[in-house]
Amino acid sequence: MFIETEQVMKENTIKNRQAFCDGIYKVLEDRRKIYDDMREAYITPEKVAANREAYRADFTNMLGWPLTDYENLGNTPMEVRVTPRYDIDWAKGYAMEFEVLPGLWAYALYFESKNEGELPFIIAQHGGCGNPEAAAETFEENNYNGMVRRAATYGGGANVLCPMLLMWPDRFEPAPKAIEDEGYSRSRIDARLKQVGSSITAVETFAIRRMLTYFIENGTAKEGHIGMLGLSYGGFYTTVTAAVDTRINAAYSSCQYSDRYRYGREDWIWGDNASRFLDAEVASLIAPRPFFADEGDRDDLFDFRAFLGECERTIPYFEAAGAKDSFKYRTFDGTHEFAKDDEGIAFIYNAIK
Repeated sequence: MFIETEQVMKENTIKNRQAFCDGIYKVLEDRRKIYDDMREAYITPEKVAANREAYRADFTNMLGWPLTDYENLGNTPMEVRVTPRYDIDWAKGYAMEFEVLPGLWAYALYFESKNEGELPFIIAQHGGCGNPEAAAETFEENNYNGMVRRAATYGGGANVLCPMLLMWPDRFEPAPKAIEDEGYSRSRIDARLKQVGSSITAVETFAIRRMLTYFIENGTAKEGHIGMLGLSYGGFYTTVTAAVDTRINAAYSSCQYSDRYRYGREDWIWGDNASRFLDAEVASLIAPRPFFADEGDRDDLFDFRAFLGECERTIPYFEAAGAKDSFKYRTFDGTHEFAKDDEGIAFIYNAIK
């Protein structure tokens, strides 16, 4: 027979649960110190500079299939559907569907500049709670602040591709049904992909790469004149895709580059990646190509001080690559938004024009 009152039992449960949680965080802190030592032994600016392709292969293997088999899967015939959708003053817009893997159709908006001549090609990636239409502001103003239009019209103009990620904000459209009618969950889909040697990051990055291959093969995207930029999740994919794919000549990550211990969402983490690749180490694979990162000083999702700390860790990797001036970073007067000035756009445009 229990001799404790229900209130005492409840208080003990709360106390013991908190103690257990505190202990887990203490264990986690200790493990991070061990993994920091492991990472510092595994990867240094000098080691990356001497053998960047080996580290790129390790990073790709960490993300998983189908990136690990890109030489085979990324060069198979791909069906593409193109539907004219917009005719606006600065571009013609097309809805495009790419069968990037058998049965897997990836969607994007493509904006073909009305400027003449050979133009740079820019991948403009939307963020969480977004889609290509939101990034292109086809229905309302938002925190992208004209990202796609500005990328397409800066300088002499550019052709811009806006791929879709697996994200569904309720206010725009209903989420798709997932297997077993369990309801849509990006993190659950990611977990199931990881069970079979893949990840949502690997699949989405693979899709972006296949789209880029299509535009290279049809002559729209020219070697040496390809850039990528994105906001929030789009900034994450910009960093990852540029790290994996050297055909991207310059990259601009906005409001996402940060301390991954502090901001570690499920789909930004892989098994024991802290022993090998946090954000600075991923960016080391972009070097010596130009890389620009920024963060709003009033961002309510990511603290700009964590951003600045990771940028400080990044500098030595570009210095070791002999490309100190290829890495630029800043905070700007703003919230979680694509900066309203063109400093970042100008940085990558001037590298690929």
